[in-house]
Amino acid sequence: MKAHFGTLGCLAYLAHFLSGNAAAQDPAQMDSMIRRSLVSQGDTSRLKAVFEKARRGEALTVAAVGGSITAGGVQTQDPKNRYIQQVAQWFEVNFPGTKINFINAGIGGTNSYYGAMRLQADVLAKNPDLVIVEWAVNNDAGREIAESYEGALRQLLSAPRNVAVIELFFMHKDGANAQMWQEILGRHYQLPMVSFRDALWPEFISGRTKWEDYYADVVHPKDAGHLLVSKFLTKFLDSALQDKESSLAPTALPAPAISDLYAHCQFSSNEKLNISAQSGWERSADQKFWIGSEAGSWIEFTFTGQSLFVGYDFDKEQPPQAVFSIDGGEAQPLKEDAHRRPIATALSKGQHRIRIEVQRKGELVASPGKLKIWGVGGAESEAAVVATP
Repeated sequence: MKAHFGTLGCLAYLAHFLSGNAAAQDPAQMDSMIRRSLVSQGDTSRLKAVFEKARRGEALTVAAVGGSITAGGVQTQDPKNRYIQQVAQWFEVNFPGTKINFINAGIGGTNSYYGAMRLQADVLAKNPDLVIVEWAVNNDAGREIAESYEGALRQLLSAPRNVAVIELFFMHKDGANAQMWQEILGRHYQLPMVSFRDALWPEFISGRTKWEDYYADVVHPKDAGHLLVSKFLTKFLDSALQDKESSLAPTALPAPAISDLYAHCQFSSNEKLNISAQSGWERSADQKFWIGSEAGSWIEFTFTGQSLFVGYDFDKEQPPQAVFSIDGGEAQPLKEDAHRRPIATALSKGQHRIRIEVQRKGELVASPGKLKIWGVGGAESEAAVVATP
């Protein structure tokens, strides 16, 4: 998704924030939230390079990658209120005449495992200058999934364009999120970090503010929530823009804190997803899926890496039983996974073969179910992965 905001959009943006409609708190309360929201300013050299590019009048692309909060969905009634659009609009207000594109690469129900797999195609291929990373809600709060988060960060920070990165942390209604490990990684890479959780949680538990003031449900901010987090982000951008002391030279990429496994991913999806062999499967009419529904039908793919990701969906009407095996090993059940995790890890380096077979238990009570496969990828440490046909 791209946009160029124009004069009327700039005026509307200014009027909105000058009127204080982003939140109803008194000034002292708002100032406290803004202070708490900035977890760390980090190294702003990459961000300052973005500002310099804008001053030269060169077009900018700002992006956000994450889950359904970033995507916005039905929780934000006006797409212009989503935080990535608001950040893009901040750039246009502060750099008049510069064309600002934005990319909303949020996909609901996804975390940094799938994010690391799709980052090249969905974000980096579009040459972003600034990327906001939002997976604090959809990621588990553990080291294992933090490994894939670090891989995504390393992909962004090692891109040729010296991409500026800001980490953004939302939360569940109980206050839980994956911020601890993501903050550890943010400090390791000296990244700016903004936390909606740190800003709002004291307001919620004290009763000064109600959850429903900013959230549409237990996890998704509504328009008011997006506008408030936009204020936190743009206040940080304001301070970085006014800072005249920081260097423009980006800090060298440090050694991994956990690993570089997910910094090297290959992923094939939709019409580019090719098979090694199959029996009883077929392509969907739009070429986006391989579909299997008959008991005993099987399909094989090759992939390279120590971690295997398969993108698939079960037909909800009559889900089939399915198993998978790797390199001829023992068959394991293929289970539904709403949050897209890898189905195999700790594999040896190099090329592998995955076989997926449809099975069915019991008598059919409805029309046959379908298993749809739309992507296969792998991650491998220390060396760039070459995609297999």
